[in-house]
Amino acid sequence: MAHRLLKTIGAAWLGVALTACGTQGSTGEEVQAPEQEKSGEDIQSSLNALGSAQVVGVHADGIPDSIQGELGRVERTLNTLDASRQAVAGVAGAFRLSPDDLVLRKSRTDEQGNQHLRYTQTKNGLEVVGGELVVHVRPDGTVFRANGSARDGVNVSALPRIAATSARDAALSATVGTGLEAQGAPRLVYVRTEEGALRLAYEVTVTGEHEQMPLRDRVYVSAQDGSIVLRAPEIHSAINRRVYSANNGTSTPGTLKRSEGQAAIGDSHVDMNYDMLGYTYDCYKVLFNRDSLDNAGTALISTVHYSTNYVNAYWDGTQMVYGDGDGVNSIELGKDADVTVHELTHAVTSKESNLTYSGQSGGLNEAMSDTFGAICESWKSGTWSTAPAIWMVGEDVWTPGTANDALRYMDDPVKDGASKDWAANVTSGTDVHYSSGVPNLAFALLSKGGVHPRGRSTINVPAIGVEKAARIWYKANTDIYTASTTFAQAKTWTIQAAADLGYDQATQDAVKAAWEAVGVGVVTPPPVSTPLTNGTAVTVSDSTGNNKYYSLAVPAGATALTFTTSGGTGDVDLYVRFGAAPDSATYDCRPYAGGNAETCTITNIQAGTYYVMLNAYSTYSNVTLKGSYTAPGGGGGNTLQNNVPVTGISGAASSFTNEWITVDVPANKRVTFSTSGGTGDSDMYVRFGSSPTTTTYDCRPYTSGNNESCNITKTTAGKYYVKLRGYTAYSGVTLKAVW
Repeated sequence: MAHRLLKTIGAAWLGVALTACGTQGSTGEEVQAPEQEKSGEDIQSSLNALGSAQVVGVHADGIPDSIQGELGRVERTLNTLDASRQAVAGVAGAFRLSPDDLVLRKSRTDEQGNQHLRYTQTKNGLEVVGGELVVHVRPDGTVFRANGSARDGVNVSALPRIAATSARDAALSATVGTGLEAQGAPRLVYVRTEEGALRLAYEVTVTGEHEQMPLRDRVYVSAQDGSIVLRAPEIHSAINRRVYSANNGTSTPGTLKRSEGQAAIGDSHVDMNYDMLGYTYDCYKVLFNRDSLDNAGTALISTVHYSTNYVNAYWDGTQMVYGDGDGVNSIELGKDADVTVHELTHAVTSKESNLTYSGQSGGLNEAMSDTFGAICESWKSGTWSTAPAIWMVGEDVWTPGTANDALRYMDDPVKDGASKDWAANVTSGTDVHYSSGVPNLAFALLSKGGVHPRGRSTINVPAIGVEKAARIWYKANTDIYTASTTFAQAKTWTIQAAADLGYDQATQDAVKAAWEAVGVGVVTPPPVSTPLTNGTAVTVSDSTGNNKYYSLAVPAGATALTFTTSGGTGDVDLYVRFGAAPDSATYDCRPYAGGNAETCTITNIQAGTYYVMLNAYSTYSNVTLKGSYTAPGGGGGNTLQNNVPVTGISGAASSFTNEWITVDVPANKRVTFSTSGGTGDSDMYVRFGSSPTTTTYDCRPYTSGNNESCNITKTTAGKYYVKLRGYTAYSGVTLKAVW
């Protein structure tokens, strides 16, 4: 939506992180895996060699993200380097990795005596940014788990097609700000897009200033075409102590006002923030025996009085910076314990899991900071309180003229008008301050128990208390999470953290229930939709955060298909999808304009059912919705006749446009769809009544090559749809249906 207020508390990144994988190829783009890897035989062979390995979770490409069991042994007499090599030697193959491509980054021994070895992935001598594997070893030397984002199995070149200087220029051109500079020489690395594809890229560090705040972004520029693959900000908006004053300027740290052990100086912002630093240090020290942000006693540095009427706070990688507020939206930010704990926790996260500040991992990062603000406040109460104020972020400084207002509400995220409280509503483009609502709510429910505040699920989460939940979250962040952790992985890995801490099955089940209560790891039944009539408008109203669903049956040969919303008050967002109900992450059209005037014009019209979702960005009423098309004059599409082969079919790798529709098949027949001949590798998808997708189909053989067959033993009367997808480029393929 246009001009929507973003309420943020933020962090800075000391390192950048994404997932990546691959092997040497001819271009910097991902190339399909060899036949053995397509079938997964190589992974299974590696798992079999481990003896008792169990796959706990997998990435979308089918490669494990976590395995556990008796995975080998490490000789305790070995030095750290040799032990790390021995630990990873047996498990690497299960992730399609070579042990030689894994470099030990960090080792930590926890309170139970378990050792956690973090490895950075390299490929063709280049770092895979965020590609990380964590190997977990018991005190007796048994390797009991391995998890992470590191994996291989595709061919990607290490040879760039553009010069480093071109990448630098592209990064600068794509960054909004003043005084922009590229720091140092661009670094060639591998990185994954948010869609999961591996890319060769230049990492360019861009510095400057934007909206009264320092800017330092790591910009990843495709080494093949100069496009921006990903941006990872390192500075984000919202004991040994030192508090400085910027004297209402923007130079930091400014003038030192109070250092460790000094008496109060009479400046309320300086003195209160000094106390907030001590409070944060004590919380981490008492609960987790952590000595400052790096667990090595680093000084806690703050700068207050930043700029003039500045309504924000941020961690810049070395210090916390606070504005004085404008007296309307906020008072001095450094006077709030939530804000101070939030910023310092960003520093803790950067030293541990280093969750990337983008996508779902960015939401987890933001939520981790909100969560520890609540943890420390609950701890400080002396009773591990779960009172309503515990779950309010920044309530002590936000909108002083409005009682009980806050930046965010962990136990009811949508109350702020923007945050998400259901996993399916988070997309790759969702701001991390808003996607944080999902893990925030999971933690709140786990701590105090109960059901989803908006009724999006009926799961009743058992309360385990803030203290126990805090230890699980801290354990996951320090020993299990990797940089690109997703919500689904966070669910699995917090359950594992609970088990590692020795908590019983009931506690582990409660962790599972908390994530499922916010839509993580659950299969959501398709929503009930209200049928639309061609050209007939309906009037709709709904409240903030809710969705309404509609459907329109479109015949073959229809033209001029459009869906529109108009009129009324408030703000509704229109989503349209063919064949299945859309959500905030999956749709064919989403105008996402301000107000209620939105239009989806469908150009590639398919015969079947189109589904509409109306999402209430804010409460709306008396909005008009209409779906309309021009009725067909007949014809349309490639027709598949009984026992009449279609020959000479070809398609590019990853293409999914070749489609045929059968003539009407009688009921209770046996029909066989088959492909054969030609070169390359095509995959056949068959579905009754509407076009198949890569996730919705009645049959998909998914074998290597072009010889595939789908048998429908008892047909439903009507039309069947067949599509071919190019696993690799293919040509000369024959398709036939016999019934």
